[in-house]
Amino acid sequence: MSIVNGYQRIFPLPNGDLVRATPKFSIEVWDSKNGLLKKNLVSNYYKPIVFGLLSSGDLIAGYSFNKTLLIWDLSQKNEKIKRIIQTDEFFWCLTVLANDDLAIGQQSNNFDIVIRDSMSGQMKKRLVGHSKIVYQILLMPNGNLVSCSLDTKVIIWDLNSGVIIKSLAHPSSVYSIAILNNGNLISSLNDGSVNIWNKKTWILEKSFKVHSSSICWNSYLLVLSNGDLASGSYDGTIKVWNPYTQAIKLVLDSHKSIVYQLAFTSFGNIVTSSANNLLFWK
Repeated sequence: MSIVNGYQRIFPLPNGDLVRATPKFSIEVWDSKNGLLKKNLVSNYYKPIVFGLLSSGDLIAGYSFNKTLLIWDLSQKNEKIKRIIQTDEFFWCLTVLANDDLAIGQQSNNFDIVIRDSMSGQMKKRLVGHSKIVYQILLMPNGNLVSCSLDTKVIIWDLNSGVIIKSLAHPSSVYSIAILNNGNLISSLNDGSVNIWNKKTWILEKSFKVHSSSICWNSYLLVLSNGDLASGSYDGTIKVWNPYTQAIKLVLDSHKSIVYQLAFTSFGNIVTSSANNLLFWK
């Protein structure tokens, strides 16, 4: 599926549609099965960059230029903005937590992770520990948070207290993280390598090369149902590989350019994005 305006963030919806940001004032909603643009969610707010889905089914979108969160009601034929939350954050990543609170990672300002109430917008906690862009935040199975950053650190947080449980040092910037099927944590570095950390001791178990260039940010490690991982890279390839044996099972280079993002659709497919197109894989 060809796209314009270069790479923009994508976000799959439960009904199979695909949300895509634009560099201006609108959000595109695509029919991912037929490759058709269904509608545009237009506001007076500039440059949507992060997305999440609340338990109500509402779409939450963060606009970095305005430091504003809009909550869109997608249940109506004519979508409307239900709430507007003004913040102090320069968004880079967003994770909706189990209670619908929002964990927000920043690309500038003080780089703290901010926890906000998605109804009132009230700031509930500030997690202090990163010193550069926070690329990704994950909710762990035990309720803790884990984040990665340009500052070369992966930090495990106690979400209740906001205290750092463990800070894992890396030799270079950490662009993406994921939880493996066995519960261990995997982190990807800007040299194309990955580290696997023991979930109990936080000792480094393995470190090996997967790509010849950076594994991209934007939640770029996908754990497949069989335990394999899919990753995309600045080297222009998508790879499927086993994190336990290190075996590369599949290499795809159909984009012919940097692969910026991977995501699961509700149909069980993987969608990948470059600056020129979106590809859907079975």
